[in-house]
Amino acid sequence: MGFEKNNLPGLFNGSFHHFVKSIDSFFDESLKHLDSFLSQNVFPVEWYETESDMIIEADLPGHKREHIQVEVLGNQLRIAVEHADMTTIHHHEQVYSHRKQSLQKIERCLTLPFSISEKDTHATYKNGLLRIITPKQPHDKRFVDIE
Repeated sequence: MGFEKNNLPGLFNGSFHHFVKSIDSFFDESLKHLDSFLSQNVFPVEWYETESDMIIEADLPGHKREHIQVEVLGNQLRIAVEHADMTTIHHHEQVYSHRKQSLQKIERCLTLPFSISEKDTHATYKNGLLRIITPKQPHDKRFVDIE
């Protein structure tokens, strides 16, 4: 009995091949839209060190200063932006009203290698850039003796 190369039916020819390609296309398109949706809920943050300070910069264009919160939690820094918007339209001639509400909340948490001093940390917001400067704290390393 000889072995033939084409023992399997032509599953990947014809309609089954088109079916697999349409499923592949569906997931490719869905993931493109998911990526754009997820990128709306993230803002870029960069940080760098000088000899005495840690400088954190968050790019928040289009947001107002009063919508931004910076919270210190031990060695973590939480940057949150919350914006609520409500629009109401009354049209007396046609006797209807329309109300639209939206709430947008995005945040980032950063963990630094030292405790953050709340009183010595300063933040500024100008031209869509949030800049936080906190002094580096000396590491208080405590070692355990090994017996």
